[in-house]
Parts: sequence; C-alpha cells; structure tokens
Amino acid sequence: MNPKSSGSVLVAILAIIALLAYLVTRFVDEAVDDLKYRTLFNQSPEIRAYAYSMLELSLATIHEVALIDGGKLYAPEQGWVDPLNYAQERPPNGYSVTIDITDESTHLPINLIDESTLNRILEDTFDIDFGTTRELSSTLADWIDSNENQRLNGAESEDYLDEDPPYRAANGPLQSLNELRLIKVWQDEFFDEHGFPNQNFEQLDEIFSVSIKGPVNINSASSDLLLALCENQTWDPDRIFDQLLDKPWFEELPDFLSSDLFTTEISLLRVTIQVTRGSVPMTLSALVEPNFSSSSESSNRSLPGVSSKRISKTGTIQEQDAIQYPFKIIQLSEYEYYGAKQKSARHSAVDIQQ
Repeated sequence: MNPKSSGSVLVAILAIIALLAYLVTRFVDEAVDDLKYRTLFNQSPEIRAYAYSMLELSLATIHEVALIDGGKLYAPEQGWVDPLNYAQERPPNGYSVTIDITDESTHLPINLIDESTLNRILEDTFDIDFGTTRELSSTLADWIDSNENQRLNGAESEDYLDEDPPYRAANGPLQSLNELRLIKVWQDEFFDEHGFPNQNFEQLDEIFSVSIKGPVNINSASSDLLLALCENQTWDPDRIFDQLLDKPWFEELPDFLSSDLFTTEISLLRVTIQVTRGSVPMTLSALVEPNFSSSSESSNRSLPGVSSKRISKTGTIQEQDAIQYPFKIIQLSEYEYYGAKQKSARHSAVDIQQ
C-alpha cells in the first residue's frame, strides 16, 4: 500500500475518533445537565415534606419564644434565631439543614412613603440632583396610583406605549423592586444599559421594600437606613443604642424617635429553609407576618401543630381564620433563596457570634 494513502487513512481514522469522542462528551454533559435538572425539579416527597416540617418548627419556635416576652418580637437575642438548637432537632442521617430567619421590617415601604421623604433620601443617600429626584418621585407616584392623571415630571401609560415593546403603567403598588426597571428615570438611575441592577439599586434594596407596610424596627435597622432618616433630626444615629441597659434591644421607643418612622417590634419575617440529602437540594422561603397574643387561651389554640377537632383546616377563608394560626403567610416560594442582605446598626451578642 502506498505510504501516503496509509497516512491519509490514519489521519481520517483519528479525525473520526476525535469527532466521536467530542460527540460522546457532549452527550454525557447534556445527560448530566438533564439529570441535575430532574434532580432539582423532581424532588422526592420526603425532602419536600421535611422542608415544610422545618418551616413549621421554625414558626413554632418563634411563637413560643415570643409568648415568653408577652407575645412580642423584638430581636434575635430573644432566642428564636436557631430553631434547630432550641427544639433540639437532629436531622435524619444523610440530611443537612440550615434555617435562616431575618427581620424584614428593617426597610421603608416604597409603596407608601411620602414624596418629600423619598426626595430627601434620594438626594442625601444617592447624591442625585434636585431635578432628577423630583422626576423619580413623580414617575413612581404615577406608576403606583390608580389613575392616568400625569403629574408634573411624571409619566403615565401614554408615555410607556411609545416604548418597544409598548406597555402600560401598572396603576398599582410595586410587586418587586425589579419592577422599577420599567419606570422612566428609574431605569436610568438604578439599572445599567442592559437593564441589570447597578450599585445604586443594591443600596436601594437595603433601604426600601415592597412587602413592608409599617414603620422600621429600630432594633434591626441598618446604619445606612438610620443615616438616611436622621437628616434634620435632633438625634445622632451613632448614639441611639447607648441607652440600652438591661436588654440588648429596645422594648419602648426612646422619646426622641418618631413613632411614625420607627417601632421596636418585628412586623415581618423571612424564614428560609435549605434541606440537602446527598446532592439533592431543596430551598423553601416564607415571608410571614406575626399575628399572636400572650393570652393563654389564644396561645393554646394558635401554636403551630395544635389542632382542634371542631375546626376544619380546609375550605373557606373563614374556616382558615377560625384556626387562629399565629402567622399570616404573605409569600411562599420554593428554590428561591433570600439571604440576609444587611447588618443591624445595633451591635449584639448575636452579631459577635456570627
């Protein structure tokens, strides 16, 4: 055989082997990705059920500890931050469990904040000029109000119908801070040219929330938020917690703090459960609103897991309300992780341990 022909055949065979190796590698990679997808979204019922049982354990712990302090939630130092240790719960063999409980009442309600306060925060915290802050507050107000009457410097549906693709103003409360990317001026100040959140948005996310509806819990408020609110006030954010004596949290507001802006109680909690068995993950996140009292009669009926034979647990809203469950679940999601984003300005034993 001609040596040149033999060489050509060898090169062809090597090329075919290389092609087959590439195809096999691609097939294996796609099979692995498909397996990971199926593993993630086809959880075994046991893992999912255990995650929900850990949510019940967490809520029961929070409720029981709060009843010790008269049915009030102030700060993690009360003892509800580690439900596994509190209940002496040991996960089954092969399971790994982490529970993260964060106070969500550390933000200002962006859907309810007045324009003058919003303007001041945008100017002082984000260093945005006078004119742009007025445009931001006006376009936001037009987006969430229920009408199509355009404010000075604002924008309504007729302005957004010129966009590509066109859309209308929501004329309702923001459902997520990411919704701001749709609002004129906000899309320029808090998002990049590709529509992704920028550094301003990250800071905004630490100050505002779409979920909270009441004042800020002073016991968990971040330094950035305190600085944003102390403008034109007589108090120094660095000296607020010098007054703490017997307990590492306030049960009553200091006289110099406004009850319109601050409270000492937690009004909203995020409980995040992460359960892993082998390489199979499960994440469950619940946004809950405490709704309980210190009375013994109420506590006996309201403790998670305590049932009444006379009350149906399925059916109408009225039947659900009759259960007197100590938490109102505002939001419940799987596979979405909401970690702690900010650190309280109040230094404590919990902060040191973490």
